[in-house]
Amino acid sequence: YWTKIAQNNPTELTAKVNPCNDFTQMDADFIMKYANENTEILDLASSTGLTINKYYRKVKHIEAVELYKEFTKFIEKTDKISIVNCDVKDYNSDKKFDLVNMFGITCYFNDEEVKSLYKKYQSYLRPNGKIIVKSQFGVEEDVIVSGFSKELQTDYFCCYRHLPKEVEILKSVGYKDIKTFDIYPPECNRWSNT
Repeated sequence: YWTKIAQNNPTELTAKVNPCNDFTQMDADFIMKYANENTEILDLASSTGLTINKYYRKVKHIEAVELYKEFTKFIEKTDKISIVNCDVKDYNSDKKFDLVNMFGITCYFNDEEVKSLYKKYQSYLRPNGKIIVKSQFGVEEDVIVSGFSKELQTDYFCCYRHLPKEVEILKSVGYKDIKTFDIYPPECNRWSNT
């Protein structure tokens, strides 16, 4: 899906599966509850930078990891942001970060893949560092979307895991002090089951 989107003359809003779902200002505001002018952030699957472009001036540095160069052309050109064009599964560095952000990416990985990602990126955190995972989650159970989407006019796959299950996956790889928040007002939730 994302390869097709990247090859089809993307815009800044291409990062949103549906442009009407651009709540990135709320995302940036939430991130800044855990960041300040001394914070170094690893942002995974940064896409077109819709979120990081809203808060980069308020932090020390952001390392933006995004596979598609076609998307990263929209990320602000500044010394405060470094762009690494690679798949999040392949990223490798000896750097440590205060904050690791995974916004809107975990739903594209199955249970074992996401567990592996969580384990991998735990090693990139400084002592007292935090990871922020933002995604849709199943309200009562896992919700799988797989097949042709009439709305998107293409094949699409997502796994919106049941939130308690995601918390258990995080615990299983060693994360502690896990807190969950629904940062969006109810009118932002288009579906009753996620």
